[in-house]
Amino acid sequence: MIRRFPLFLLLVVLMTSFAFAQTGNVKSERMQIPDPQFIPEMADPNFVPNTPLQPGDEFLQTGYDYMCNSATRDMIDLVDLDADGSLDPIMAAMERFGSATGDRWIYFGYKAFGLVDKWIALDPANIGQGWPDLQYCVGGALDGNALLMGHFNTLSWHSVHDLTAFAPVLPWPTVTFGANFPQFAYTPDAIIAVNGSNDTPLDLHMYVSTDVGASFTDLGLIGFGDSKIDISVATNWPSELPVQKSADNMTIATYGWFEGANTDPAGNIATGYWFGSTDGGATWNGIFNGYGNGDFPEYGQVVNRNPYAPYFENFSQVSLNMDDMGVSHITCNGYGEGAYHSSDTLNVFPMLYWNSNNQEWIAVTSEGMELRDDGFGTFLDDYRPGNGIGNAYGTISTSPDGNIVFLAWQGPEYTGAIGTSARNLFPGDGGTASGPIFWTDIYYVISEDGGATWTDPAILQGEPDIQESFPVLAPRLEIVGDQATAHFMYLDDAIPGTSLFTTKPENSWSDDCMWYYQTFNFTVVGVDDETVVNSFNLEQNYPNPFNPTTSINYTIAERSAVSIKVYDVLGNEVATLVNSTQEAGAYDVNFDASQLSSGLYIYTLNAGDFTSSKKMMLLK
Repeated sequence: MIRRFPLFLLLVVLMTSFAFAQTGNVKSERMQIPDPQFIPEMADPNFVPNTPLQPGDEFLQTGYDYMCNSATRDMIDLVDLDADGSLDPIMAAMERFGSATGDRWIYFGYKAFGLVDKWIALDPANIGQGWPDLQYCVGGALDGNALLMGHFNTLSWHSVHDLTAFAPVLPWPTVTFGANFPQFAYTPDAIIAVNGSNDTPLDLHMYVSTDVGASFTDLGLIGFGDSKIDISVATNWPSELPVQKSADNMTIATYGWFEGANTDPAGNIATGYWFGSTDGGATWNGIFNGYGNGDFPEYGQVVNRNPYAPYFENFSQVSLNMDDMGVSHITCNGYGEGAYHSSDTLNVFPMLYWNSNNQEWIAVTSEGMELRDDGFGTFLDDYRPGNGIGNAYGTISTSPDGNIVFLAWQGPEYTGAIGTSARNLFPGDGGTASGPIFWTDIYYVISEDGGATWTDPAILQGEPDIQESFPVLAPRLEIVGDQATAHFMYLDDAIPGTSLFTTKPENSWSDDCMWYYQTFNFTVVGVDDETVVNSFNLEQNYPNPFNPTTSINYTIAERSAVSIKVYDVLGNEVATLVNSTQEAGAYDVNFDASQLSSGLYIYTLNAGDFTSSKKMMLLK
């Protein structure tokens, strides 16, 4: 069942009351009120201002050596700050010194000018801000600004930084909504946010603001309007859920997993759950994409590891990225029991990948990297650093069209060849560490066919006897000709382990942990710079017939106002896939018809004076 939430009506009503509705994309009308609660402070007191940070430079020193519970956060985005034609990162991270109960701060930094602003509490007596989520805003009242969210004790907070004047602005009250761990997606018309909590599934709500954050409307529990799931009765759930959107703002999605939420016949198997809208928020629906064992293969076997299936547990760290075309790219690890089959006692710990176009789980790690026992007496679950069992904390960056996918994660460091030699163990620091754990490196794989096939795993960042952990990729790859650049952050943990934990393995607190900024360059095979699009064309969707998703390719000969809409045989509009101005070029858009009935549908492209329609068949 699809619930039609009157978001567009809400937009129309509320937008008439706020000045930002008239500003559109005019940067000169953005609010630029200095916020006295922001204290500029350099991350490195010896750093010379107004000199660019370079790949490999330090970003922020901290004693906090943990990044997230169950969803990798958006802590880095790209924008050309100094107008030199290349992209620069804007970054955020948490600082804490002294102990696991010390004051926490969120830092926000600009790469191009070496600036870092400290984000502090409105009430300095109650400092406790943590785990930022960051996005560069395009369009609307906040065009050209950076929007940040984080949590302050049991509240969610937000703030804005002006990237033209390089100064903080104060366009709203600080408190966003209750509970912890907010993540969000900004559109020119609304801010879509998801709130999470460790305490109860009733805290897992989706919110929308149509007044640039002055107020948020509670849309309801994750899964509202979807009769397939009721998370209010869940017995296990994530504490964080990522939120992403497409470039045309039509597809908005979050991803998590739930157990005992009417998700399977037994009622007690955790399932991966994609929840989103493909029409800009007018309707919402969900897709199950993986039960946590092999009893329900229709919901998620790992296609290249038969008979394994993804297993979801807290903390099954998940990461969702959406390319500009609206395809969701998801990765998760095998925390808990690993990926397994119900009749098999072998636990494995792979890094898995899924997207909403192919809808197949793929293991991107080698089989040797996934085994619990490496054959040299080291067990992943016995010697893990904190919650990083095996291959953990995945993060994804894509090209705008989603054809190139770059996936990175934290995994065990090896004494020799990856996956076939012993894992390198850290014996303990002589302080609070209670036993050996393995050092970690950061690994990567690349796909150039939209996630269908992958390169072999290789080390992205890894020095012997150094714990490189918690990679965070910028959502988009920077691509110039046939050269691609992945921008990312990672934490160099001064003492391996996680000092916040009180059970094995733990380690002593250290204030010498460091967040680094880094890049990785690679050549894209098959990029043809001579290809010129000089005609309008709408191609037949593929696959056809389909269930429930299909891809539609089209070309635009010149900059045009473009729309692609889908109609039923009675002429009723059922979906808008594209509604934006696009430059000349070749495009593809994904159509998810999971909320529609089987039958014949017509999709129509309008671009300038060009119009074309084709038929497609949905079979369920």
